[in-house]
Amino acid sequence: MAGRYLGCAAGLALFLVVAPAVRAQGSVEDYTATDPKKLGVEPVLPAKDAKTGFVVAGKNPTALIAKLTEIAGRSIDDLEDDMRPGGLSTAGFLGKDERLLDVLAADNRYVVDDLGLTHQQIARHLLVLGAIAGKASGAGTKEIAYHGRRFKVKATHHRNFITSPFKDGTRTNGVIQVDNLASGKTVTYSLLVPLMIERYGFYEGKGTPYRVEPSAIVEVLDFLKPAKQP
Repeated sequence: MAGRYLGCAAGLALFLVVAPAVRAQGSVEDYTATDPKKLGVEPVLPAKDAKTGFVVAGKNPTALIAKLTEIAGRSIDDLEDDMRPGGLSTAGFLGKDERLLDVLAADNRYVVDDLGLTHQQIARHLLVLGAIAGKASGAGTKEIAYHGRRFKVKATHHRNFITSPFKDGTRTNGVIQVDNLASGKTVTYSLLVPLMIERYGFYEGKGTPYRVEPSAIVEVLDFLKPAKQP
């Protein structure tokens, strides 16, 4: 994962959060009832683009996504140029020949249409777990209780930052690993990924090693019960 950060602007920062008091469940802290805002996780308010109809940080029809010409004021062509390997990062956010709208539409179809979930639901839990892991980063891994499950979380920080190709002011130098201790399932993600999921439903392209499959997230966060069966 470290190689992703080599092509980005240099800087040094730690992902710092201040957590509130949490109750214990057995021998581990239970973060289920913790207010995300007290962990530094603030929701992005939905904003509809008057030109395209696309709602940033909101629910969008798959048919609308497939026909977009721009997102957040950036043309699809410009976004794809920046997302290609060697663009804003060495590895890229898309494969060499992938189309951004194909990726967005397929993931929206799976998460929203098939499962009946939202990208914002998924992103919020990844951000909360990332904040908890960031707080414990000096101690390595941390075992926690969360929504009736036990997880082990770990944060790794790099010198350099990865910046969002959507040019919305978001960036990170953190990578999070979440292990579901009951199922043995694991998901690893850059903290930029849930920020892009929340705003745009973007989990990165299948042609990059840094993609986080929505199906893998749902397997690890198995307290997320789909409203529909795939």
